[in-house]
Amino acid sequence: MNVCVRGRPVTEDEPPRLTGRDQEYSEISAANGLPFSVRQANTLRSLALSIGRIESARSVEAGQALRSRMTAITPLEQSADDPSPYERAGPLIKSVSRSSLKERYVPEFVRLKNALERDVLLQCNCSDALIDFAKSRISKEDKCISNYLIEQGFLDASVFYWGISGKMNIRYASDGSLSAIAPIDEKLKPFETEGILFVPALDLNQKVVFAAAPLGHQLEAFERALGYFDEATSKIVVVTPQYQKALTVTTASSNALAQDDVSMSAVYRFLPSQRKLLTVTPIIFLGAAGFAFDAFLWGLFILLTLSLGVTGLLRLASFFTYSDRQEFTVPKLDKWPHYTVLVPLYKEAAICRQLVDGLDALDYPKDALDVIFLVEQDDELTQKNLRKLLKKSMRMIILPPGKPQTKPRALSVGLAATKGEFVTVFDAEDRPEPQQLKKAICQFALEGHDVACLQAALSIDHAEESWLVRQFAFEYAALFDVFLPFLSRKNLLLPLGGTSNHFRVSALRKVGGWDPFNVTEDADLAVRFARQGFKTRTLNSSTFEEAPLTLTAWLHQRTRWHKGWIQTLAVHLRNPMLTYKQLGVTNFALLLLTFFGGMLCLWAAPLTALMFGKLSLNFYNTGLQAFDAFSIYAMFCFLFGLGGTVVTVLQGSAKRGFRARTWEIASIPFYWVLGCIASYKALIEFAIKPHYWRKTEHGIVRHRGERKSAQ
Repeated sequence: MNVCVRGRPVTEDEPPRLTGRDQEYSEISAANGLPFSVRQANTLRSLALSIGRIESARSVEAGQALRSRMTAITPLEQSADDPSPYERAGPLIKSVSRSSLKERYVPEFVRLKNALERDVLLQCNCSDALIDFAKSRISKEDKCISNYLIEQGFLDASVFYWGISGKMNIRYASDGSLSAIAPIDEKLKPFETEGILFVPALDLNQKVVFAAAPLGHQLEAFERALGYFDEATSKIVVVTPQYQKALTVTTASSNALAQDDVSMSAVYRFLPSQRKLLTVTPIIFLGAAGFAFDAFLWGLFILLTLSLGVTGLLRLASFFTYSDRQEFTVPKLDKWPHYTVLVPLYKEAAICRQLVDGLDALDYPKDALDVIFLVEQDDELTQKNLRKLLKKSMRMIILPPGKPQTKPRALSVGLAATKGEFVTVFDAEDRPEPQQLKKAICQFALEGHDVACLQAALSIDHAEESWLVRQFAFEYAALFDVFLPFLSRKNLLLPLGGTSNHFRVSALRKVGGWDPFNVTEDADLAVRFARQGFKTRTLNSSTFEEAPLTLTAWLHQRTRWHKGWIQTLAVHLRNPMLTYKQLGVTNFALLLLTFFGGMLCLWAAPLTALMFGKLSLNFYNTGLQAFDAFSIYAMFCFLFGLGGTVVTVLQGSAKRGFRARTWEIASIPFYWVLGCIASYKALIEFAIKPHYWRKTEHGIVRHRGERKSAQ
């Protein structure tokens, strides 16, 4: 099915057909023979009819706006000494006999200027009186009558551009019927002809079209531009200016990073050089396994235990150097910097009220706050619910359809609309502390300009829900309250969470913003910040979140996270030497340990279980003789890894007020097994659909706890 139909589509709201110029002229000529006051009455009657049409097709507000404009019209009563319209018109019209006229007289300046715009307005059922009224109201600098009518609510933009399509005999595309292109070919960049912008897009048949939105005074130029295309005019469609702007911004934002430096984007799984290496690597591994299987297996096991052991040592270090910073007092200022809050939403209708109430509770001046909800075009229910709830300083941007349909794609569009120096990101289920924005401003003021991002702590506020939710809450408490603050104090590479990141807008734009093709945009952005010499710190403020309730939801979310880690590792190892020079020895080692070592431990979990099972069986049969030097080394590494996790869980959960029970601590390895399952699913998805975003359902928790700051 074509997204656009040639000519003007027939709808229930189709305005009445034109009555023809002869009939129009007969009505006008009859009116001209009446006394002036009656003709003015007929003018007002024409405007009143326009009001009725607008009220039935649009809204009562549009009609009220039109009535307010009618107050500017001169009174009905006019002195008998005033000249008649023919006397005022001059000798040109006097010499024209109405009886000999076969069509309505059109002044010369109308024929030469904006004639097409007037014709389209007449086709859209705008009366001559309304057009002349609009012309009298616009300034000399404003050349466009249709813009005035649209802005004042007299005319719907979609009706006007629908009329243009019929006049020009080209297709009209309604809002939402075209998709932004990403990744985009170099040949499909937007171009300009005769002052008209043409933006490439995809219709519902996945065919490339070029969307144009000429203003009323540009229609003559648009007509000339169409002549340049000849047979290619079938690829031209007319859209509203607002929708063309959305297509332009979305296309540019979705392709910016990949076009600037493709090696820094996950738009492709691997670059050609990486593909060559991947072709050779399996041969090397198989050869090594074939000639020296035992040595290969033990080497892999050493790498595994080393990753687990070093991670455990780092977590132990974070536990022993733990510092519970006290709250600092937020100063009272008369003026705060402009702050933008980006909230990407998709299928979140059930949680809109909670979200709006939570953001409205932010203790920040409303005139300095800009909350932008980023909603997908096809999510009409969320749009509907959100429109009813929007408050001061809140607005909604509807994203045109397009791929990849990911959170970072929406954030990239939001970044283009961001005003001011600072921006933060919240998810649909988030409930941030009221003073979080002010705390971020204060900490940015205390830190140097090389600090590009502050990561607030994330906490689960319904930790009593189930064993799975408890383990998720323990994981968050250990990570955001103990481990990440340690990395921040030591100025090490700090993996970001997906929400409550506070950025300097200048630094965020310098590194290219979010990568729409990376499904864990936070982890990728953290590495790019470090590579560009920026620092990331933790923020002593909390945002309360909702954990997945079911195993299926948990696996979907964790699969996406692990797939994003694989993407991040693949991107930043495209040029290992350059990454090494930019990060330095410590952060480069931490990059490998966090992403490669973490995934390796999960992938090798079955092998680890097998080795420890074999060791236990030998111990049962032979006693202590089963423990050789390597077995003791592997045992210590495992205990370091488990011990580091346990102590940070105990510290973090105590800080949050939900202490772990003994059996819950003992069951942590079983939680790791679930992570192993998700890691293999992530590996498969990375191979077949790397940019697919697995949506996590929110708003299904019945009772969320009160917001309590970490003490």
